[in-house]
Amino acid sequence: MPGTKLPKSLAQSEPKYPLDKILDGLSVVLSGREKVNSSIASFLDKGNNGILVLSILFFVPFLIVSFFLFNSLGDWLWSLVPILLYVVILFFFALKLRMEKRSDLAKSRSKNESTGFNLDMNDLVLRKHFDYLTKYEYVDEELTNYDEFYTIMTLDFRGHDEVVHFNMNLSELKYLLEKLKKLKKGITLTSFEKSNKIYNKGKLVTQKGLTSASSDNVPDKEFRDHLDEFFKFLTDI
Repeated sequence: MPGTKLPKSLAQSEPKYPLDKILDGLSVVLSGREKVNSSIASFLDKGNNGILVLSILFFVPFLIVSFFLFNSLGDWLWSLVPILLYVVILFFFALKLRMEKRSDLAKSRSKNESTGFNLDMNDLVLRKHFDYLTKYEYVDEELTNYDEFYTIMTLDFRGHDEVVHFNMNLSELKYLLEKLKKLKKGITLTSFEKSNKIYNKGKLVTQKGLTSASSDNVPDKEFRDHLDEFFKFLTDI
């Protein structure tokens, strides 16, 4: 009827052309293809599925050659030669992968294990360090003597049962251990924990305890300046 308004939804709708229908169909196909590719990628990443699929694909040419030899020569023994060759190649490939995996595990373990601080310090420097710590009662001299301190700081942990007993608050101890870290590359706060050789006021030191104590309580400036000056003196010797 004249003057009658169409509903807003109908007024705004546009007719779909054949090309639009083709594009819609392609989008459905492509979205399905993406799902398939994602599923395949997930399957190949799971466990050893990727290696298994590659092994099967790699086996196909050997199998074709085997059938060709059997049809040509009529001798099943010759037809087994490509199969045996494939098995040998596969064996050496698996052996190589296993060797690489064991090597990676060994490297990972060596990084995680703490075998010793192995500080490269001569007896004179280490003696001054120990005297400084005992002078200010930072080390419990009744529980730790110089020989024990020297053993812990310079030798591997394996082969001895020595430990060091510090007598400080944890924030001060962390500041001291941070200074020791700089004397040897590779030492971390976790190294002190994993060594099971560092005690403070009778308790085994942990990385978590050191970190939380340091965030709650910062050593006073006099302590920090004093320790900074001493370690500067050590490095100048």
